[in-house]
Amino acid sequence: MLADLYRIFMIEISQHKQNIIGSKKAIDNLAIKDHARLLVISDSHGRYGTVESIVRGFGAKCDALIFCGDGVGDIAQLLYAQKNDEKLAACVPPVIAAVHGNCDPGTYPLDKGTLYFSDLIELKVNGRGILITHGHNQGVDWGIETLGLEMQVSECSTAFYGHTHIAQEDNFKNYKIVNPGSCSRPRGGQPAGFAIATVEKSFVDIAFIKIELNSNGSTEYKIWNPY
Repeated sequence: MLADLYRIFMIEISQHKQNIIGSKKAIDNLAIKDHARLLVISDSHGRYGTVESIVRGFGAKCDALIFCGDGVGDIAQLLYAQKNDEKLAACVPPVIAAVHGNCDPGTYPLDKGTLYFSDLIELKVNGRGILITHGHNQGVDWGIETLGLEMQVSECSTAFYGHTHIAQEDNFKNYKIVNPGSCSRPRGGQPAGFAIATVEKSFVDIAFIKIELNSNGSTEYKIWNPY
């Protein structure tokens, strides 16, 4: 009976418009769901164990997993692993919006099929438009102005990006642009980390989480402020 319960929560590995992963019902529900929570990860660069650990610790309480590129192979491995691990399957959010980065292929094999990764996704969450991209095509190494222009064109009020490996939140007018940092290769003296976004009708709240190793080798997660 416990196994049946886990299977209820197993993500459906199908892709829809913009290559979003999950069932159509789960994607449609996310678009109108109040108080949605998003697990935002970026730039894992092959550190699958880190991605799996984050998902096991935080995924069960989130409505979607956002991956901002450079490590799509880790997302493919997560989907493969959860098929044979019921506890992990119960932690994988029902919707995954993952884009490819400059170090990623646009496709990745999975079992007998192929996963496709877009370079930009416009995701609807709680009635709000959310733009997801890696950021290299928008020149985020030199600023976020181009990304801000794309938000205006797409009518998205929130954007998530990666590439710089630096956690950052920028707010101007009604726009919020967030980099969760890198979960494996942080830069700028920052710790490795990720973010959790709470999407309400009138605002989006961001919590940055840093990854620390204790003296005994265990992993600890702590909220931190990158500023």
